[in-house]
Amino acid sequence: MFFQRASNFLPTRKFLLMIAIGLLAACSGTGGDYNPTVSKYDIRQDLLQKKPPKKLVIATANISGEPTRYHLQKAATHIDEMVKKYLQGHGYQIAPSYQFENAWNQAIRTYGDMYDPTTGKVDARTWQAVMVTTMKTLKETTDIDAIVFTDVIERDAAHDVGMDHLAMWDGVRRKPSMASAGSEGVPTDFNWSQSIKVATLIVTIYSTEMEGLFTGRGGLDVLQQINTKDKAVFVRRKHLLDNDDNIEEGIELAFHPFIKMKKYPGDK
Repeated sequence: MFFQRASNFLPTRKFLLMIAIGLLAACSGTGGDYNPTVSKYDIRQDLLQKKPPKKLVIATANISGEPTRYHLQKAATHIDEMVKKYLQGHGYQIAPSYQFENAWNQAIRTYGDMYDPTTGKVDARTWQAVMVTTMKTLKETTDIDAIVFTDVIERDAAHDVGMDHLAMWDGVRRKPSMASAGSEGVPTDFNWSQSIKVATLIVTIYSTEMEGLFTGRGGLDVLQQINTKDKAVFVRRKHLLDNDDNIEEGIELAFHPFIKMKKYPGDK
């Protein structure tokens, strides 16, 4: 089982990687256009039925301990605002983010920063101490029921070699884009199967009782486009994650079935 009580759990590097790539339990859905890349999720229905969370707080830190990539930070803030509206639209109360941030920062001051930017590694013992202390503080000083972590990560995908050259990952399909409207056409020998950078939203929900309730993920958008000015190559898009429709789809996928998606693409 993915979730354990945080007070008894020391995360390994493998565990943090599992969060990042979403290797979790089997999924089910209500039926949309089937997408074979739909991600697996883990949900504790027993805990949710026993004590349904009503008041949530959106974390201002990533559960993996690693900060959001610099070029995605602005978009991540916007995505959190959309997550807030999505949860409120489904009846949840959202506590001010400063309540989490104050508790988290106090834990960091006590135990030190878990992330070492020089090595890119997370210290597992510090991660455990910060997580447990943050949850304990929130339980003792607020009426928050659960913490929602929203990690926006960068990963690899590829456009297919079919007529539409769609990129598919984590339940979404995205068309390729050009660097400018005046660009030349893509050469016939262009390598569509080469790796490109895309963004995914990982949602992880913990109760203040230090129990994992849910984790899921949904694709957001491609982070690169084709520039044909000199030679057809993929370059980073100037405006990242600026399509709210695509973000909304990713949010719905990432929260399913904690909040059921109407046209969930996980069933054939």
